[in-house]
Amino acid sequence: MRSTVPLVIAGMVALGAIAPASSQPTQGTPVETGGPRPLPPEKQKMILDQVRSSPDLPQANLSEPLRVGMMIPEEVEVLELPQDAATTVPTVTTYSYIIVGDQIAIVEPETRKVIQLIKR
Repeated sequence: MRSTVPLVIAGMVALGAIAPASSQPTQGTPVETGGPRPLPPEKQKMILDQVRSSPDLPQANLSEPLRVGMMIPEEVEVLELPQDAATTVPTVTTYSYIIVGDQIAIVEPETRKVIQLIKR
């Protein structure tokens, strides 16, 4: 019996030494995991210029005021960003938009969530 006690104690010590190391964060490059990011002012301007140059674009009718964070109903058609804007601004190619009155709402197509409003 006595010969197993040192083994048990050695095992407990070994496990105790391993456990704290596994709970420590690993070093490396931080990865941003947040949601969609609003567009910077220069990219907003490029999109605004594109929308202004196409006056025949459809206006969306919503049952509530447009606001960041709202979900656009499925029955409302979201438009793809103009090709020139998508080419000039490659980071916005995944976004869509709608026009409501004097505002352009940038929409994340997967969730249909408004992530930004741009005044026309």
